[in-house]
Amino acid sequence: MDSFQKQPTEQLDYDIDFSDWLPNGDAITSTTVTSSPAGLTIYVTDAATIIPKVWVAAGVDKKSYTVSVTVETNQSRTKEVNFKVKVKDT
Repeated sequence: MDSFQKQPTEQLDYDIDFSDWLPNGDAITSTTVTSSPAGLTIYVTDAATIIPKVWVAAGVDKKSYTVSVTVETNQSRTKEVNFKVKVKDT
């Protein structure tokens, strides 16, 4: 699982590349993102593309969060990718 660090005031974006997983002829139709525990502000742009962009902001200093990115495809496939974000006020 990839891990990233950010400050509480930063808003950063992460590209999640599904091109190695997605078979020819299939296409991503939707992307959802969640974080655990709660506390991050997250949203996704380019949600119906092979490389959705996940935006992460806020968070509490010295806390680690798991961001889960789930895509669905037009051929009924579902794939979840997780990464960690550690918030550190430096």
